[in-house]
Amino acid sequence: MTAETEQETPVLLDFVLRVIGLGLFVYMAYATLFGPYKTTVVHLAIFAAATLFIAFLARQRSQKPLLRKGQWGLDILAAAIAVISMVYLVIEYERLLNLWGANYLTSLDVWMGLAMVAVALEAARRQSVVLALLGLASVAYMLWGNHLPGVFSHAGMDIQRFTYLVSYTSEGLFGTGLQVAATYLFMFMLFGATLQATKTGDFIINLANAALGRQTGGAAKGAMAASAGLGTMVGSSVGNVVATGTFTIPLMIKTGFRRHVAAAIETNTSEGAQLVPPIMGAAAFIMAQITGISYATIAMAAILPAILYYLSLYWVIHIEALKEGLHGMPESEIPSARQAMRDGWHLLIAPALLFWLLIVESFTPAYASLISLAVALVAGMARASTRISLAELLYQFDIGIRQAAGITALIVSIGILQAGIVSTGLGPRLTEIILAVSDGSLLVTAFLAVIAATLLGMGMPTPIAYLLLAMFAAPALITAGAPKLGTHLFLFYFAIKSGSTPPVALVAVVAAGIAKANWWKTAVTAFVHSLPGFIVAFMFLYSDALLLQGNAIQIAMAAVTAGVGVFAMAAGIQGWCGDWIGWPERAVLVVAAIALIDSGSITDLAGLAVVGAILALRLARRTPRKHA
Repeated sequence: MTAETEQETPVLLDFVLRVIGLGLFVYMAYATLFGPYKTTVVHLAIFAAATLFIAFLARQRSQKPLLRKGQWGLDILAAAIAVISMVYLVIEYERLLNLWGANYLTSLDVWMGLAMVAVALEAARRQSVVLALLGLASVAYMLWGNHLPGVFSHAGMDIQRFTYLVSYTSEGLFGTGLQVAATYLFMFMLFGATLQATKTGDFIINLANAALGRQTGGAAKGAMAASAGLGTMVGSSVGNVVATGTFTIPLMIKTGFRRHVAAAIETNTSEGAQLVPPIMGAAAFIMAQITGISYATIAMAAILPAILYYLSLYWVIHIEALKEGLHGMPESEIPSARQAMRDGWHLLIAPALLFWLLIVESFTPAYASLISLAVALVAGMARASTRISLAELLYQFDIGIRQAAGITALIVSIGILQAGIVSTGLGPRLTEIILAVSDGSLLVTAFLAVIAATLLGMGMPTPIAYLLLAMFAAPALITAGAPKLGTHLFLFYFAIKSGSTPPVALVAVVAAGIAKANWWKTAVTAFVHSLPGFIVAFMFLYSDALLLQGNAIQIAMAAVTAGVGVFAMAAGIQGWCGDWIGWPERAVLVVAAIALIDSGSITDLAGLAVVGAILALRLARRTPRKHA
């Protein structure tokens, strides 16, 4: 929450929102330890009522008096409807959950159910017009899709059946999206807020700069490591940019990086953090919920892809620094690794415990994050250098709760789309349509999925973009021959990258704002710098070994070919391969990188041979000129 927002929110309402937020945290902690109140749907209704109330009333408002009054009226109305409709469900839950079908709904049941739908759409509209329009289209399709021709036609449904499916079953508003928000996202965002409060971010930044600050382009490489370390716990690309970019972007600019380049580097490093286990921006838990694959399998499978993603950024940063003749950070500004560890080693206890509880002990994500949150507080309070006041802790908690409420307000509307896909049988027909367009080709299907990721992910948080892609694109990819785990990691990767892809590019806009750079140049540069990582993402579809599925030799070969492919693409787009190279060699390297996508095939040998030959030739004929 910004100071500007605090000024615009009345003091009494601000106090009420904080009290409700803390009350929600206490309830969610209780539910985590002792189980939800009554049934799962009732538990989700309580959670939705509180988060929607906070989301509607905590938003930033216009400075113009007339607009401000209008906004207040709409916000209060929306918050009231959200609470009343959810409380109605809580009170009437026994009768509603035991109905034999939609025909047994009363008129009041229908009106309250429609009120829930209207609130969900309004909550989505405030943050993502795209998602709101998709929700409206889903409503229209369920009610009047029987009038459409061909494969899109379905049997149709009346208003009672629509209300019953969307508002009172686990296939609608209380489906996968809201379950994910309540079960995973909320507690992990509070865990991230606790780490922020205990200055874990400062510790990670100091440690990263101590390790990499002396290298060529050291400020950017330090930013890369810091974002990777902190971002997996923050759970938001934008949040990671704000948390680390405030420190790293000015430092990169100070050491010689152009403003838009510094912003692009921070954009990519902050986005990539969501690939880093154990938390992966909560995506691992969402993926486990959707696919039925265990969390431990998903987290382990993400290790090599995360390493390769940051290896690709490392090469891009290194070559960018060589182009500009940049060196490392000034010695006076490089922290001592020994001192950093001495001051902050205790801050690693909570993240390490979280990993242990999730991977080794197989605790539920909510329980593991709650225990780790408590340990993070104890560890932070144990030493004077990281001790914080109760007021600061409550402030950070308030930020985390409001961020969680904002994401939940978006994610509730996912249930409308889920109902539209399931109840009308649209899912299988979409798969058939996509496969008909791609003629069953896995590569073409994958490119169609990338286009969908870019369009569906515009301006949306990564978890929501991934959820949409899992519903719309995953079945087609799997039917085209891609492995289930590889498919979902592929879609998750491009859901992440949608945050920096023009024309919306929200993550790049935030980074550009910190750097005082042109956001369009930042977004385009971030996209170009991401191209080596795209090689890794497409490998998910062709190589189970890259996801640690297979024997040691297969995994090692996949890792080597992927590493070479990443280097080849970085070298091709940046124009450096042991020495500065011209356009013909750059084009050949890009083609070689693409050839290395299908691991274990004859194209691997060709790709490796080409990259090795160009690198050897350039090293042998190395010239002292700055760049081509």
